[in-house]
Amino acid sequence: MISLRNILSLLFPRKKTPEEADPKLNDFQGIIGYKFNDAALLKHALTHKSCAGQDDPRGLCSNERLEFLGDSFINCLVTEYLYRTHPDKSEGQLSKIKSLVVSRKILGEVAEGLGMGRYLIMSAAEEKSGGRLRASTMSNAFEAVAGAIYLDGGIVAVREFLEMCLFGRISGFWHDERNVNYKSKILEMAQRDGLGIPRYVTMEATGPDHAKQFRVKIYIGASEMGEGTGQSKKTAQQIAAQSAVANYNIIQK
Repeated sequence: MISLRNILSLLFPRKKTPEEADPKLNDFQGIIGYKFNDAALLKHALTHKSCAGQDDPRGLCSNERLEFLGDSFINCLVTEYLYRTHPDKSEGQLSKIKSLVVSRKILGEVAEGLGMGRYLIMSAAEEKSGGRLRASTMSNAFEAVAGAIYLDGGIVAVREFLEMCLFGRISGFWHDERNVNYKSKILEMAQRDGLGIPRYVTMEATGPDHAKQFRVKIYIGASEMGEGTGQSKKTAQQIAAQSAVANYNIIQK
């Protein structure tokens, strides 16, 4: 005999929670060390704009608004952390460290370490194009998750999240040679010695649109100081600047 409860459950089935609909949300909460009171916020934070849909041109269903919110709190809390832990550093030095720490490159790297790409909700086309591995996509999602944590648990919860995955790695990021901003470095060196602003000249761009290679030269005054090649002008300029720093130091000696 079917009970009244069973009849009612068939007529009015209970709506699944976001965690029940997608068990991976539970796994991700274990990884980040934070249990959401409202798991729908986490699902929202992990939803890429490619899934927002044609009927949502403003991106209200994607994680973009949460990204905007999270970015502000990450900047604030990183600034606070650096201020408290580096009493010996000047405002200028702290600004440089913060700029690196909150950069797309570093936040994308931290998100990758959390395996965030596996949990992103995106269209098949975006996934096929490499969206789960794209640094910009993952850094955006990292900021969105921080924003969702703030709405769910407040700023203390966001601070604990950053303590878990970011703050302890700041020193390593800062001292990693791969994270040196050579464009800023050569600019400082040239201006210090009254040589003006370095110029970057794109010499050529070769290859198909999806795999371009740019060759860039850097000049300080009338002197060619280095050359770099990369898959974007920005990368090629950074490599050229690195070469220029080495050559500049040799000349100064």
